[in-house]
Amino acid sequence: MKKTIIAAAAVTAAAVMLSGCSGDSHSRKGSGAADRPESWAVEQRTLEDITPMSGEEQVYVTRDEETDEVKIIQGVLSDDPVNNEREALDLIASYSQIMGYIDVYSELQYSGATEYNHKIDYRFDQYCDGMQAGYVELMVDYDEGSRAVVLNSHYTDLWGFSTDPKVSEAEAVKCAADKYKTDKGAKPQLTIAEGPVLAWIVPVIDDDVTEVYIDANNGNIIREIHAED
Repeated sequence: MKKTIIAAAAVTAAAVMLSGCSGDSHSRKGSGAADRPESWAVEQRTLEDITPMSGEEQVYVTRDEETDEVKIIQGVLSDDPVNNEREALDLIASYSQIMGYIDVYSELQYSGATEYNHKIDYRFDQYCDGMQAGYVELMVDYDEGSRAVVLNSHYTDLWGFSTDPKVSEAEAVKCAADKYKTDKGAKPQLTIAEGPVLAWIVPVIDDDVTEVYIDANNGNIIREIHAED
């Protein structure tokens, strides 16, 4: 049966991130794009290596409507079964070029597996300098011979992203205090917010708002967390 790759409805990545870029320095000091790796630790697969699932006639690929990055692949991703988290990570690594991953072995940490309806989802959280930056899930279908059938990526490309804040903790609290009441002992937490944007999370005292996100580069409030959120 001839393989057909269908582009599914585009999705917009919504990654809220918290810690640590992959590698040792690419996200900390803003390495140039020319230094981006072009080879990976394992042999790379292509979309042509994917075959349709049982009862299907095509492979489905979902891309981000703004960046055209591949976000979801649905089909039999490999002839080999996936029996544990290490094999799951190795398979994810083999799609690094397609998915835009830099180094999954340093970026992704196994966070658990969920079993349901003859399937199991392996989840790996993406970290950058101790902050969660996204996640990747690999679905394995027991009815397909324990082979992986869906790669769902909420990965954020942090190449060249700096985790060195230009705004200090104290300055972040002052920025939040321009609009909200803050406690003298307020302790901001550095995070990677959607964008990606390096930000300080500052707790505030307000009837409706519990904390605000302060852009760590310019001091602007970029997000407000409400009590009902």
